Amino acid sequence: MRMLARQIRLETKLFVRDKDGFFWTLAFPILFLVFFGLIYRDVVWDDVRPMEYLLPAIIMMAVIITGITHNVNTFIEEREKGIYRRLFLTPLKGHTILGGQLIHRYLLILVQAVILLIIGVLAYDIRISGSLLLLWLVVTLGGMCLLSIGFALTTFIRSSRASNAITMVVLFVLLFLSGLFVSTEMLPDFLGTISSGLPSTHLNDAIRAIVVQGDGMGAIWQSLLVFGIWGGVCLVIAVRFFRWE
Repeated sequence: MRMLARQIRLETKLFVRDKDGFFWTLAFPILFLVFFGLIYRDVVWDDVRPMEYLLPAIIMMAVIITGITHNVNTFIEEREKGIYRRLFLTPLKGHTILGGQLIHRYLLILVQAVILLIIGVLAYDIRISGSLLLLWLVVTLGGMCLLSIGFALTTFIRSSRASNAITMVVLFVLLFLSGLFVSTEMLPDFLGTISSGLPSTHLNDAIRAIVVQGDGMGAIWQSLLVFGIWGGVCLVIAVRFFRWE
């Protein structure tokens, strides 16, 4: 446990020093929220404020950026530089290194969600209608699901150049088909079918159901099931084909 705690602290220090990672995971979602807030602050659509609709989607976007884009690109870059090869010359074990990364990025996801929720409540007067405990459960399971997808992707990506391209494609597919920019109801039937099975869509819908509608477990259990299926399958892939070098 002591070695794991040290590894988590190390991962956190490396993250703070990584200006690009710090911007995209923490600053960019906040700027995104502020940008839309300047546009839609006093707008109302059919008794629904746009900011109430957009906040869950921006939290979802932040989780995807950390769980997939930041997670994959950082791991591939460090593997390409031979960092893990050198770490294995120390007393550190592979599961300690991986555990430190996983816990650090999960905590980062929680920090992202909390910051965005606080800004939404204080700056845009958004009320969290549902259970905070249930919201934590959704963000936790959704975050772990996306982290598992990220680690599964690392098993097939060989270079940082390919990693940047692949993660950007995955990011935009998940964002556009999850209802961030275009309502899923406006998608063609075949894209709507794909969207309904994506973890990003269910994360967006589940957060909105809790924050805006005040729904309970009965309304989101299918989303939790989707997180479990995606996360479980990707975890098996990651374990089966995972490579440190």
